[in-house]
Amino acid sequence: MEHIEKVNVVDEPVALEESTTTLKATVDVPDITLIRSTDGKRMPWKNGLGETTELAIYPDSKDYRKDEFIWRLAISEVLDSCSFSVFPNYSVAMLLLPEQGALYPQQQQGRSLSPASLHHNDHEAGVPLKPLIPYVYQGEWPTQCRVNNGPLKCLVFMANSRYTIVALNVETICPHGLSNDGHCGFESDVESGFGTPNPVHSPKSLVAQATTNAASASVASSIFAGNELVPPLPNRATHNSTSKILLGHFTIIYVIRGAIKASFEGDTKSSRLVSAGQTLVCERHEDAAPTDLTMSPLAGSTEDEGSHIDATILVIQANRKRERRGSIIDCGSSVSMSSLARSRRGSIIVYDDQPLPVFSPLESQLSLSDVSQAALAAATANANAVASAGNTANPGLQVKFWESAKHYRPPVFSARYQNESDVPPPMVRDDLLIDEFPKGKISTLWINMVKQGLSEWLRIPVIVARGTEDGPVVGITAAVHGNELNGVPCIHRVISDIDVHRLKGTVVACPCINVPGYLRFTREFSDGKDLNRVFPGAESGTASQIYCYQLMQKLIHHFEYLIDLHTASFGRVNSYYVRSDMNDTVSAVLAKLQQPQIILHSSGQDGTLRGAAMQKGIKAITVEIGNPQLLQNQYVQWSYLGVMRILNYLNMFTSDPLQSPNGTADDPAWLSLGTPPPPTTIVCSKGFWIYTRTGGVLEVYPAVNTVVRKGALIARIKNIFGNIVEEIFCPSHGVTIGRSSNPVAMAGDRVMHLGILRKEGEALPAIAKENY
Repeated sequence: MEHIEKVNVVDEPVALEESTTTLKATVDVPDITLIRSTDGKRMPWKNGLGETTELAIYPDSKDYRKDEFIWRLAISEVLDSCSFSVFPNYSVAMLLLPEQGALYPQQQQGRSLSPASLHHNDHEAGVPLKPLIPYVYQGEWPTQCRVNNGPLKCLVFMANSRYTIVALNVETICPHGLSNDGHCGFESDVESGFGTPNPVHSPKSLVAQATTNAASASVASSIFAGNELVPPLPNRATHNSTSKILLGHFTIIYVIRGAIKASFEGDTKSSRLVSAGQTLVCERHEDAAPTDLTMSPLAGSTEDEGSHIDATILVIQANRKRERRGSIIDCGSSVSMSSLARSRRGSIIVYDDQPLPVFSPLESQLSLSDVSQAALAAATANANAVASAGNTANPGLQVKFWESAKHYRPPVFSARYQNESDVPPPMVRDDLLIDEFPKGKISTLWINMVKQGLSEWLRIPVIVARGTEDGPVVGITAAVHGNELNGVPCIHRVISDIDVHRLKGTVVACPCINVPGYLRFTREFSDGKDLNRVFPGAESGTASQIYCYQLMQKLIHHFEYLIDLHTASFGRVNSYYVRSDMNDTVSAVLAKLQQPQIILHSSGQDGTLRGAAMQKGIKAITVEIGNPQLLQNQYVQWSYLGVMRILNYLNMFTSDPLQSPNGTADDPAWLSLGTPPPPTTIVCSKGFWIYTRTGGVLEVYPAVNTVVRKGALIARIKNIFGNIVEEIFCPSHGVTIGRSSNPVAMAGDRVMHLGILRKEGEALPAIAKENY
C-alpha cells in the first residue's frame, strides 16, 4: 500500500519449480510454514503516511518493487488519507482488521461513518471499507484511500492475475458452534445473564459483533483472474472445529483473533498452533491429492475454567492458472468427426462436442419428398408384418410398429403376489419392543413419534420379521429424505423373500422415515430442515430435532446393524455406491457385500443417521441407489441382493435357490448371493463436491461411475444467450460418484461429486468427511 516509485514489470512468466513425482501410497502432507508477526519485513512509506510489514512473498527471493511475483501477503498500517501505489496485472484484496481506528466509528448526522473509503479512477463515490469484510480491486486502478478515523491496519494480499486464481473468505471458529443468526451461543448466554455496560462502544463487543456478522453473512470475496474463478473451499463445520478440503497450490491462513490448532490429514505430527497475528502457509504439490485440514479454536491461558475464546481467521487459496482449452474441434485437423463418441443423442440442439451427421451417398441424393415416401412405405410394410401377431382379435385394425419405439409387454403373474399382499394389519405402538412380537412371524405396526398440528400422532410404518431362533437385529431404513424412494421397493422385496421359519434373529424395516417429506415429495422435514443433518436430535428444540431424537430412542437404538437406503436428491443423479467407514472391519465387510460400483470411505458425517448410529456402537452403512422420486428396477435389484448377502454373511438367512421367484435353481440373481464383491468396485479414500461460481445454463459432461483425470473439462456454464461464462475443470484425478442433472444453476450449486481413488497400500484417514 505504500507509495513507491513506478517500476516497469517484466512481461515474462515467473519460473515456478516444476517436478514430477511418483504418487505415494501414504497421505500427502503439504509443506507448512508458520510466520510470526515479528518475522515480517518492515517497510516504512517514504511519504510517512503509513508502514507495511511484508509477511510472505512467492517466490520468496523476489523483491516486489522491481521483480514480478506470484503473490504477496502484507500488513499495512495507514495513518492518514493517501494514494496507493499502482500494480498493473495484479489483483489486490484488502481486509480491514478490527483494530485501532476501526473499533471506534465516527458519527455524522446520526449515522456511523465507515473507518475508510477507497476511491478508484478519481471517482467521488467511494467504496466503504468495513472491518472483516474483504474487498478486491484491480491493481492498475489509481486508488485513493480517505481515512475517516485512523490509524487503520489492513491485511493486503496481491496476486498476479495472469498466473493465479484466488479465493478468500473470513470465518469464525467457535467451540460452542454458531446459532442461526451467526452468534456464539455461549457469549449470548453470558451477555444476557450479566450484560455489558456499553456494548456499542466496547472494543471487545465491537470485535465480536464484526466477527459474528462476517460469519453469519458468510462473507467471502474472490479475486478474479480473467474469466476464471477458483472453486470455493469446501466447508464442513462442526460444533468445535472447521474442516476443509485443500485443492489449491497454496493455502494461507491468517489468524485475526484468538488462536487455532491446525492439523492436516489427521496427522498430529503436522499440527501447528497459530496465534493471533500469525500466518500459516501451506504449499501443496501440483499432483497432490486433495488435503484435509482441520482447525480447532484454543482457549486462552488466562481464561477461567468453562470460558472460551472463538477464533477469527482469513483463509486464502491460491491456485495455478491452467491453459484454456479450445471447445470446438478444428474441422480442418486430422481428427475425424465420425470417430468421436456421440453424446446427447436425442437432443435437437447441436453441441460443440456432438459430431456432425454423416450421410451416405444415396441419402445425400434424396429429396425431402423422397424420404417421406420411403418412410411411408416402410411403415406400411411393418404394419402388414405384425397384423397376425398384434391383431388376431381384430384383423381389420392395422397397428404400426416403429423401430424407434419399444413394445410394451405386461408382466407375468408374480409367484410372490400372495406373499407380497398377505401381511397382517398394522398395530399402533408408542415404542418398538421386539420381545412383544411373536417369533416366526412378520408383524407390521405404526409407531407414534410426535404430535402434529391437529394434535394427532405423526407415525412411521415399521415391519418386523422375527425368526424362530435368536440372532442379531438388523435395521433397514429408507426415505430419510422424503423424495428418495428406491429404498422402499427394496425393503418390500427383502421382507417378501424372507422365510421367517429359516430366519435367525430379527429384521426391522422402516420403509419411510420422513413421512411429511414423503407426502410432499420433498427432501426436507416439515420445518424445512434436512433430517440427515440433525441426528441424533434433541429432546427439546426444533421440530426436526425432536423428531430425530424420538426416532433414535424408539427405533434405532434397538439395532445391532443398520443399512440406511438413500438416493440422489432433486436435480442430481448418483451411481450405485456405499458410504462406509472402511477402517471399521465389520462396516467394510458390509459395504463390500453390497457389491456396489463405488465404495466411499467416510467416517460418518456429523448429523447423519449413520453417524449417530455408529456413535451408539451400531455397525452402519449408507447405500445410495440411484435417483430421486422414481423407482429404478435395476438399482432396486442391486440393493435388494446386497441386503440378502449381508443377512447371509451374518448367518441370519440363507437363500434357497429352489424358492427363487422363477422356482428354479438357475436364477442368476439368487446364485450370486454368496459371491465375493466384483473386482470392478472402486474404493475411494475421500470424496467432495465441486460447486459453481456463477449461475447460468449448466452442462455437466462426465457420466456417473466414470474415471476423470485432473485438469479435464467437466462442465460449462452458459448465459441464456448461449455464451460460455465459465468452464470448470477437474481439480484432481477421481471417479464421478454423482453429478448435477439440473441445467438451471445458481452460483454455489453442485456440479459433480468427485471420489478420490484409493492408492494401493494407502492408509485411510481416521476422520474422513464430505463437504455437503
